[in-house]
Amino acid sequence: METKKQLYTLLKITVTCILLYWVFTNISFTDIYSVLQKINIEFFIVALLCFSFSQIISAKRLYLIFISSGFAISRKSNYKLYLLGMFYNFFIPGGVGGDAYKVYILNKTFNWPIKKLSAVVFIDRFFGLIAISFLTVLICFFVPYFKTENLFWLLGVLLILGALGSYFILKQWFNSFFKISTKAILLSFFIQLLQCLSVVFILLSLKLAPSTYSVYILVFLISSVLSIFSFSGIGVREMIFLQASSMFLFDASKAVTVGLLFSVLTAVISLFGIVYHFKSQKKAFIKQRLY
Repeated sequence: METKKQLYTLLKITVTCILLYWVFTNISFTDIYSVLQKINIEFFIVALLCFSFSQIISAKRLYLIFISSGFAISRKSNYKLYLLGMFYNFFIPGGVGGDAYKVYILNKTFNWPIKKLSAVVFIDRFFGLIAISFLTVLICFFVPYFKTENLFWLLGVLLILGALGSYFILKQWFNSFFKISTKAILLSFFIQLLQCLSVVFILLSLKLAPSTYSVYILVFLISSVLSIFSFSGIGVREMIFLQASSMFLFDASKAVTVGLLFSVLTAVISLFGIVYHFKSQKKAFIKQRLY
């Protein structure tokens, strides 16, 4: 099992390196640097704030699932654990993943069952995937290509199939989470909308044309789904933005910079988890909720 995990980690890092190499053989660092020199810092800070709020809500969603599953973790401990998970996901590619660490430390501290904890972190991700998928289809209504090709009917079909499919999966395999699914999915939409808003402010910081925003947001949402194939989404995100620049005739260096700047946002917030990385060895790091 450990060997499989190590191979999977190695594969993700390899994919990241290959994709970054491919991106930067097509785009020079000089072009990227030239774009960054003209960035509007005020808009970028607002983008950072939007992303920060999205992670606060994301931690709140995880807390909701923990409590509904009978895991009485304190609210403060949940936020610490969430931030530590972000740090592990972004800065320790060869170590245990953020989700796996949550399961490990809660099992170690409270002897809570691993299988049930794993179900919690999985359904947390699944609720997020539902929101991303629906927003991806919805944003397509604002992308000119789908109007000119008369594909609105297809988007409608995808929305209906997505709703039915999500309902079936939750009811059939995750029925114990069904009672909180509406609230969790609404929180997931707020999370993704805030992240899309952070992308909008990145676009504003780079002074890109508003007419391109819908396409950039679509590309961002697609890259969010595919980010599981690389380390923290790095490489995949930049590659998809580069491909989109060719398809939609955008400035390639600016498109790649959008992807890079979102990775920077993630890195900045994830870095705060380093505080809890050193505190996590203490016995009182995670506490149960007091009723």
